[in-house]
Amino acid sequence: MPSSLFSCRFSVFLQKSLWTGAPACRCVSSAAQRTQDEFDYDGPSMKTQVPGPRSQELTKQLGNIQNVGAVNFFCNYRESKGNYLVDVDGNRMLDVYTQISSVPIGYNHPGLVKLMTDPNNLAALVNRPALGILPPDNFPDMLTESLLSVSPRGMNRVQTMACGSCSNENAYKSMFIWYRVSVRAHTHTPSMRKEDLS
Repeated sequence: MPSSLFSCRFSVFLQKSLWTGAPACRCVSSAAQRTQDEFDYDGPSMKTQVPGPRSQELTKQLGNIQNVGAVNFFCNYRESKGNYLVDVDGNRMLDVYTQISSVPIGYNHPGLVKLMTDPNNLAALVNRPALGILPPDNFPDMLTESLLSVSPRGMNRVQTMACGSCSNENAYKSMFIWYRVSVRAHTHTPSMRKEDLS
């Protein structure tokens, strides 16, 4: 669940850095300013075939302890920057997909690095709080200042999730519950039955 806390802080970062206009007004974002070391790669640079010899060696090593059927190559995330993914063999490739598009703003984005190294965020990252049952003391303020500050008009509630799968699952559950409640309202069924929620 630290991803939810991180998402809240990242949303504030985006709002302050990239969005323009008054609250509750959606405008076209302006480009974030570049830092000196943010995009120091001038293009792809291929040194070996892909997967290269080091990737093949690591795939064999990993294959001794788990299934590696889906592994394409091993990455050097420390050297990856912006839209360029660097593999362990030193190949630098333009990556327009950014993994599964979880963080589609490029590798080692300075804003994210700053958030992750901020001492105020360490407690959430290290302790991985279960936000649904044991949220930290600043959680209501974080949600109000981040996600709710950019919510669509008329939407004044938010439910954070840990990943895309549980977000989709809970969105479907909410739709089904809403549908059953609306059907019962028209048929004058007084209460929600336990089987409707399972």
